[in-house]
Amino acid sequence: MNKTQETKLKKLGIFTLAQANELGISQQSLSKLVKQEKIKRVDRGIFLHPEATLDREYDFQIACAKLGPDVVIGGLSALFYYNLCEQIPKQTWVLVPPHKITSDRSYRLIRTQVPLDKGIVVGNGYKVASIERAIMEGFKLASKIGERTAIHACRMAIQQKQTTLKKIGMTAKELGLDSYLTKYFEAIIGAIQ
Repeated sequence: MNKTQETKLKKLGIFTLAQANELGISQQSLSKLVKQEKIKRVDRGIFLHPEATLDREYDFQIACAKLGPDVVIGGLSALFYYNLCEQIPKQTWVLVPPHKITSDRSYRLIRTQVPLDKGIVVGNGYKVASIERAIMEGFKLASKIGERTAIHACRMAIQQKQTTLKKIGMTAKELGLDSYLTKYFEAIIGAIQ
């Protein structure tokens, strides 16, 4: 591994075998680097440069590296990310296209037809639902996360001025989830007036 390759891997932090191959580093070379402890193996096909600066959301980075570039952190994980729920998710909740599957129990896949390129915040090596999308996905997933959790998250976000009902409404319309907002509208308004 030359200096340029090392610099690029360090910048990536968490990277896949495919990303290493794009930089001209073969699987055999990676295996040697792991044995020499110059690179750490995080999971099958996922590696970490030991000197990389990681976000506190490194588990999000691993999820996106493992499941692919078309996935977004959402559901309970996104609500927890924005400090809108007290329940710590036991799995990383990931919004995925309908065809995506995994046998890894570390992830709770939420298959969705809702476009995964709208209402997204791009982090360092991961994508997470925006606060407005996280709230709307919470309403959509109320049977899985609980209606109280979804309503509480929305109320908190508005009361703490992290977002507004207008922004949530615009996001709901953009994502085609406005029926969920309508369903919970009275519960939201009652608490913030």
